[in-house]
Amino acid sequence: MPELISPRVRGTFRDGAAGSVLRHIDRMWQAEGFAPGIAAIVGGQRVTRWSEYESSVDWTNRAHVNRVLRVYESFLLDYEGEDIDRFIRVLTLDEWQVDDNRRITAATVRLAGLSGLDQLRDSSGILAAFHRIDLMLDEDAAGVVGGVKELIESTAKTVLEHLDIPFAEADDIPSLVTKTQNALGLGVSSVDDSLDSSASVKKILGGLKGIAIGITELRNAEGSGHGRTRASNLTARHARLAVNAGRAWCEIVLDTFGDPDAPWRTRAATPSP
Repeated sequence: MPELISPRVRGTFRDGAAGSVLRHIDRMWQAEGFAPGIAAIVGGQRVTRWSEYESSVDWTNRAHVNRVLRVYESFLLDYEGEDIDRFIRVLTLDEWQVDDNRRITAATVRLAGLSGLDQLRDSSGILAAFHRIDLMLDEDAAGVVGGVKELIESTAKTVLEHLDIPFAEADDIPSLVTKTQNALGLGVSSVDDSLDSSASVKKILGGLKGIAIGITELRNAEGSGHGRTRASNLTARHARLAVNAGRAWCEIVLDTFGDPDAPWRTRAATPSP
């Protein structure tokens, strides 16, 4: 398998370690579960220590690489030199992007892009969650399920913000999903009972809400985000199920929000009696 982070990116960060201190290098790598291995002396003490940690990385393993990216993010947050742009430039060359908070995500994704983003003023939170899922896909099933839950949460909060509908940061997924679907006319109670298809539409919309809540429950039981006493039972097929199900919820919400002819727009424009 190909290496997922190129030698030039690794070399740039390794050289940058010369301006750090040993305890910071140890802290950054050990926080992500890496232990120093055996490496040739490639420079000063700090660069060599960085190389020792690199020697324990499987650069073809997406889960390993995700952890290395978090090391790089910590490095960029702590970096006190003047030329931080050199790290960003080399990451950009290899199709990584760095946001204003110095979080690193892939500039290209293996998953097909989400539809319905065009009408949003700011879709950065949704895209960041989507990129995270793409990075973990096929390598970290528990992480993917946790990422899909975050994607649903980001989508709901983004749409509610665009609709000027208040919510609390502490609101759980069932609450956010209910508010979002009701605001867009995607709640079961919004269906016109006079339509011949009303029963079928109600089943679909009820199932849509169940998807979002089910993913949250799966994440709480088996996914990432909680200290665990046993390994997760999730596999790649569970991850794919979560991605496809979560995409279905997000896209119907985003497509409905962006549809200029969607019924919710007429109701929203109608003044209260």
